[in-house]
Amino acid sequence: MAFKKWFGRRKHKKEIILDTQEQDRLDGPSDEPEEKVNLEKEHVDLKNKMLRLDYIQRLYEGIKEAKRQCQDIKVEYGQVTSYLKDIQLMDQAPEEDKAALYETAKAIVELTKERESLKRRKYKFTDAQKQAMENFEPKVEKDLGNLKEYEDYQMKIQHDMRHLESEKRLLLTDKRDIVRRQSTLRLVSKVLGFMLALFGVLLMTIWFVFEVDIQVPFLATIFFALAVSFIIIIESRKNRTDMVITERKCNRAVSLANRVKIKYVNNTKTIDYMHSKYKVRNATELEFVYDQYRKAKREWARQREDAFLLNEKNEILMQELEGLGVKDKDIWFHQANAIVEPKEMVEVRHSLNERRQKLRDQIDYNNGIMQDFLRELERIRNKSPEYAQEIEELLKFNE
Repeated sequence: MAFKKWFGRRKHKKEIILDTQEQDRLDGPSDEPEEKVNLEKEHVDLKNKMLRLDYIQRLYEGIKEAKRQCQDIKVEYGQVTSYLKDIQLMDQAPEEDKAALYETAKAIVELTKERESLKRRKYKFTDAQKQAMENFEPKVEKDLGNLKEYEDYQMKIQHDMRHLESEKRLLLTDKRDIVRRQSTLRLVSKVLGFMLALFGVLLMTIWFVFEVDIQVPFLATIFFALAVSFIIIIESRKNRTDMVITERKCNRAVSLANRVKIKYVNNTKTIDYMHSKYKVRNATELEFVYDQYRKAKREWARQREDAFLLNEKNEILMQELEGLGVKDKDIWFHQANAIVEPKEMVEVRHSLNERRQKLRDQIDYNNGIMQDFLRELERIRNKSPEYAQEIEELLKFNE
C-alpha cells in the first residue's frame, strides 16, 4: 500500500542519514550551539471528518516540504563534501606534483596582488585631462615645448609693455616741460617788451623835457633788447626742435606699444587655446599631467600583461588540478593563496567543515520533522480502518 511505501522510504532515509552522520563524525562537533525549535502538537478532533482530512493533508504537506528541504540541502552538502575531498587529493598528491601546484599558485597570488595594487593606484589627473592626453598623445611633447616658449615669451612681452609704458610716461612729462618752458618764454618776452617800451618812453620824455643826451642809455637799451631777444629766439627754436623730437619719440613709442600689444593678444589667445586643449592652467601643470599619464600608461600595460599571465597561469593550474583528480577546479583560482599558505588551507577546511555541520544539522532537523509527521499519520491510521483508508487514498491521489 501507499502508506507502507512512505514508511519504507522513511526508514531508508533514516539509514542514509545515520551513514552520513557516521561519515562526518571525523569533522568534529559544530562550534555553535544548536538552536532547538520545538513544534507544538495540534489538538484535532479526529471524529470530525472535515477537520481530520484537513489535518492529514497538512501533515502530508509538511512531510513533502521537509523532504524537499532535505533534497536541496543534500545537493549543497555534496558540493561541500566534494570540496573537502579535493583538498584531501591535493594533500595526498606526490611531492613533485605538489611543488608544481605550489609554484603555479604562488605566481597567481603574486600577479593578483600586483594587479590589485595597480587597480588601487590613484593618478593625479582628471578624466578630461586623460582624454586630452589620449587624443593628442603624439603632439603632447611638441606642444609642451611650444607652450613653455609661449609662456616665456609672454613674460618678455609683458616686460616690454611695462618698459614702453614707462617710456611713454617720460616722454609725456618731457612734452609738458617743453610746453611749460615755451609758455615761460612767451611770458618773459611780453614782460620784457613792455618794460623796454616803458623804458623807451621814459628816455624820450627825459630827452624832450630835460634835453639830456640819452644816446648812450638808448644804445645800451637797444643792445640789451637785441641780446635778450636773441636768447629768447634761440630758446624758442630749441623748444620747438625738442618738441618735434619728443613727438617723434612718442609716436615711435606708441607704434612699438601697439605692435607689442598685438603680439601680446595673439600670444595670450594661443596660450589660452593650449590651456583649454589640454585642460591645464600652465605648462608646469601640463608637464606634470603628461608625466603622470605616461606612468599610468605603463601601469595599464602591466595590468594587461598581468591579466594575460593570470589567464595563462589559470589554465596551467586547471591542468595540474585535473591531473590530481580534483573535481571542482575553478574555485582554486580565487583561493590560490590557500594552496600557497598552509594556514589559509586550514581556514578553508575549517570553514567547509562548519558549513557541512550546519547542513547536516538542518538535514537532521527536517528528517526529525518527517519522522514526527509520519508517526502522527501512523497513529491516526492505527485508530480506525476508516482513517487508514483515507490516508491511503490521500497518498495515492498525491503520488
